Amino acid sequence: MPIPRHLLALGNQQPPYSRTREFSQLTYSILEGLGYIFQTAGPVMLLTGSGTAAMETVVLNFLEDDDNALVLNAGTFGQRWCDLCTVHGLSHESLRLEAGEDLDLDSLATALSNNVSILFATAHETSTGELFDLEAIGRLTRRLGILFVVDAISTVCADHFLMDEWNIDVAVLSSQKGLALPPGLAFVAMGDRALDRLENVQPRTLYFNVREYLNDQKRGQVPFTPATGLFLQLHQRLLDITDMTLERLIGQHQEKAHDFREALRALPIDTLPTRPSNAITAVTCGDFDAYEVVQALRTDFGIEVAPNSGALKHRVFRVSHMGEHSPEDSTSLIRALADITARLSRPEKAATGGVS
Repeated sequence: MPIPRHLLALGNQQPPYSRTREFSQLTYSILEGLGYIFQTAGPVMLLTGSGTAAMETVVLNFLEDDDNALVLNAGTFGQRWCDLCTVHGLSHESLRLEAGEDLDLDSLATALSNNVSILFATAHETSTGELFDLEAIGRLTRRLGILFVVDAISTVCADHFLMDEWNIDVAVLSSQKGLALPPGLAFVAMGDRALDRLENVQPRTLYFNVREYLNDQKRGQVPFTPATGLFLQLHQRLLDITDMTLERLIGQHQEKAHDFREALRALPIDTLPTRPSNAITAVTCGDFDAYEVVQALRTDFGIEVAPNSGALKHRVFRVSHMGEHSPEDSTSLIRALADITARLSRPEKAATGGVS
């Protein structure tokens, strides 16, 4: 993902020592900025780790042995919640959706009525591009008294995300998506209901102990050595977002996604989800092999797009609209796709059985 040059330049600086008053002030500013992008008045935990580390933090700090979780499983990252529950021996069920399928709220309500105490969801299932109606889900979980946990990793800053207003109790985020930063930082935001639960659950972890982080963050510190260079980049990025406004940043993602999808209409390929995010476009290839298209873009044009894995590997690839992408980048990609699909559609290709 293209990262703004002034943020890359900060990564070249000598990393600061974290146990100073100056670094504590930096941390306070970061926490304020994170509250803004999550749209929450609650605390946010600062973690050096990946998005999956933040997800595992939630499982290890907010679930008890007698909890029964329901996972909204719409793809690779919904499945990750299931995998985490399985690894830690926690009871859970999965409400599975087909790739790109929108959620039926009546089906969800029925599933939640089966003695469920926690719902795990993915705001935007990055493997398919599907964006879920978190506001409607939040109304349902709040009415039923169910803790609502959301993987917001690829939606915050790209789509509207109103944590407090939408009754989301816990949300996780990482640095390398809509924030357009290098990977390595992750965040766990918490509302009042989550904090109440946190007080009554015995954490099963040292490094991911949320209570220890929240206590240390009161003095602008974290319990273990943070990625200080990334903190500098994060601090500046949050200042940039506050200055430009979150609404404008979301609008930029929306415009890039719209323009790319409109241009894509001229090609013999399509998009997958019924309710797409602004963060990416999931491109379905029809008679073409998606993985072959990804390889051709890389080798013939020097363009990187994201392949899929598993059952979607040969059906879908993904185009990011996050980071410093320009209209020229989008135009170059459309031209490259036009060239590749034309080549793959030649009669001699079809006569040999097409792409496999």
